Amino acid sequence: MDIKDFTDQLKLDGYAIVEREVTPNSSLNEHDHDWAVIAMVTAGDFYVHTSNLEKTYAVGEVFSLQPNEVHSEGAGALGATLLIARR
Repeated sequence: MDIKDFTDQLKLDGYAIVEREVTPNSSLNEHDHDWAVIAMVTAGDFYVHTSNLEKTYAVGEVFSLQPNEVHSEGAGALGATLLIARR
């Protein structure tokens, strides 16, 4: 998916878009957010573990989380850059 198409459509759907850089080999233990998340990896790789799925996402891949969905997350050896849409 093209980055411009990704951000344009999500803005139309009422999402706020932020860019986040994640340091190499970093992780966050289980937590949740009060908002829905749709994110695209634009550099490096990023993993998300939920009760239903444990997956590492590469450049161009998109993942989503529902509000209050418990998950852990982190970046690999190269770190990661994400475009994160939330509402």
